[in-house]
Order: sequence, then structure tokens, then C-alpha cells
Amino acid sequence: MKRRTLLKTAISAMAAGFVPLSVLAEGKRAPTGYLRTNWSRDPYSFGSYSYVAKGARRRDHAALGEPVGDRLFFAGEAAHPDYNSTVHAAYESGLMAAEAVFGNTEAEAVAVVGAGASGLAAANRLTEEGYEVTVLEARHRTGGRIVTDRSLGMPLDLGASWIHGTDGNPLTDLAGTKGLVRRATDETYVIRGGDGREISDADAPAWLENVLEVQHSLAADAEDVNGAAYRADADYDGEEVILTGGYDQLLDGLTAGLDIRFGHVVTHIDVDQDGVRLRDSEGREATFDAVILTVPLGVLKQGAITISPPVPRWKQEAIARLGMGTLDKVYLRYDDVFWDKDVTWIATPENGLPEGQFNQWLNLHFYTGEPVIVAFNGAGPARDLAALPDLEIVRRARQTLERAYP
Repeated sequence: MKRRTLLKTAISAMAAGFVPLSVLAEGKRAPTGYLRTNWSRDPYSFGSYSYVAKGARRRDHAALGEPVGDRLFFAGEAAHPDYNSTVHAAYESGLMAAEAVFGNTEAEAVAVVGAGASGLAAANRLTEEGYEVTVLEARHRTGGRIVTDRSLGMPLDLGASWIHGTDGNPLTDLAGTKGLVRRATDETYVIRGGDGREISDADAPAWLENVLEVQHSLAADAEDVNGAAYRADADYDGEEVILTGGYDQLLDGLTAGLDIRFGHVVTHIDVDQDGVRLRDSEGREATFDAVILTVPLGVLKQGAITISPPVPRWKQEAIARLGMGTLDKVYLRYDDVFWDKDVTWIATPENGLPEGQFNQWLNLHFYTGEPVIVAFNGAGPARDLAALPDLEIVRRARQTLERAYP
């Protein structure tokens, strides 16, 4: 089961925080801290990663990645023609966009909108070839949907977490070059009932498989997905690995020598025969020979960037048909481990909450030795939780664990 956890957080106020220790201390088992993501409300992504929605086809991803003329180029995980929803798709699409610039334009000055994996890959490749590159990033950091938080005393990935499939994956080489510590995760699991008993697969509720295999893999509800598009997996084979030192280490060094301008929320792109003029939310303007747009699909679907003249209908339709999914995490850190120590996944279907809420946990202690466990919530259930305050999110998480481990 491949979990495409290009999750997320955007701005720190939305993505992570602490509840007062006096409040956390209530009850027999008290977490010492927590982190929460809320990707559907991130104004710079509006979701976690793309999926092939009903009515869409794989070719819509290819259409999204196609250049418009010789000045407007596209990249991002949703713009890869063969596979999506992963960091390696984003990284490779950035390289592909740079190659498209080489072959389709005589540009010298190129803007890259977005400093995530695809934007940094494109900017580095262009810089290597001698282009004058300016990266405009809406956030005040690099990484996009790659963000690692260390406020709980260890690196915890709020966005992307895995290198999915190590065989031939360019991220494997990138991690190897940097000497990053990687741990392969396995599929060992246990299903715990509301009274702490172990539930067999045969006795698990029928809906649980949909939560684990669809909502937490595709970040979408089953009724919204074009299932046929996922029957043939064209992605990389090999192990699923996590970076125990934090996923953000992959980006270390990719920013060296780049002109990255933070806090630039691009709102308008005007293209004509003389070049490309960009305007941001502060009214700042700059002109370039070409632009590579690497913002997430969610931003494009929201129409947050006005492009003039409008992109062709075939690209507009591809953007409209493709889906932007949501997969959120809630990390809890404790003083001691009271859950199953020797499995990767813990399923908790009997927690007294709506189906899909806090039904799956990743046991990080198994891989890091730290007393940290993380819950996944995807698709509709994640969006339902998005409006709740942090205290209620933590309460539901604790309720689930305390019922599974009385």
C-alpha cells in the first residue's frame, strides 16, 4: 500500500501549534505536545496533492504540464505526465519544464513562481545552463508542501514524508549524495477495538478499507476518484522510505546561489510577444522573457492567479477536471509509549467518532525510538475536521488512543 503523503502545512498559524500544558495534562495519559496540519485551508496550496477525479484522465496531468507558447511553462506534482502526488513527480516535472525552456525559447531571464521541489529543481537546472533566474515565493520559506517541524524535540514532517519507491527514483540519488539517513517502512499493523482488544481483518468494519486505502492514499473519497486511472501503477518500484532527520534535508543545497524573493504572492501573469510581466499582491511588477509556474493545482483551481491572455481551453478543462486532495496529520508526543511498539500502523475503527476520523496511526517510535505517534485524516473527514479548534482536535485524538489502549 503506497501512501502518497505530500501533506501539508502552509502558514505556521494554520499548520502547527501547542495547547497549554495545563490543558494537555488533564486525564490519565497526557501528551506533552502536538502538531497539527490543515492543508485544505492553506492559502498557498488549498490541499495536499492532486488525484485523478471522476471525469478526468491521466492525460489531463500531461495537459497541465504542456507549455503555452514559448513564454509560459508549467511544473509541479500535478503536471507530471506519468505519475503524480509525490515529491519525485514534482522534482522531475521541474527538470522537464527547464528542458522545455531550453528547447522552446530564446529566453535569457526566466522567472520561477514557487520555491517547492519543482521550482527549485527548475531554477537549479536553468542556472546551470547560464540563465538569469528569479524565484518568486509566496511563503517566507522554501519547500512548499515539504516542511519539517522540530518544535517537539525531533524532526516531524508536516508535509511530504516518504520517498515512494526507491528503484530509479531521483530522490534516492539526491538523498544518497547528501548522505541522509533513510529507514524503510513496512506494512505491519494491528487493528485495535474500542475496548483495547485486537480485531482480526475479517471482523474489521467494511468501511475501514476505504479509509485506509483510498482516503489516506489518494487523499480523496472513493466516489470522487476515477478508479480506472489507478489500476496500472507506472510509478517507481522499491521500498518506501522515510528520512529520519527530516524531509527538508532533501532541499538543503538546492537553494545555494539562487535569487529567491520571499513574500511575493503572484496574482497576475501577462504574456505578450515582448515577454512576461508578473504582478504580486503588493502591486510589485517585474518583466521576464519567460516564466515557469509551479504553484499547486489547488491554487490554479481557485483562480488565484490571473493569466492574460487566458490559457487555452484544453488546459482550463484539465485544471477543472483534476482533483486536489487533502491528507492531514496530528502528531502527539508522550513521555512514554503505551501503544503497540512493534508495528508500523495502528487502525482504530471503534473510537466513537464519525467514520474516517482518527482511524489510522503511524507508530514513529518503531522507527525513531521517540514516544511519538501520528494520526492521519483524509478527504471528506479531514475537511470536516479543518474547522475545529486545536483543543478539539487533540481531544478527539486522545479519545481514540485512550479507547484503544484502556
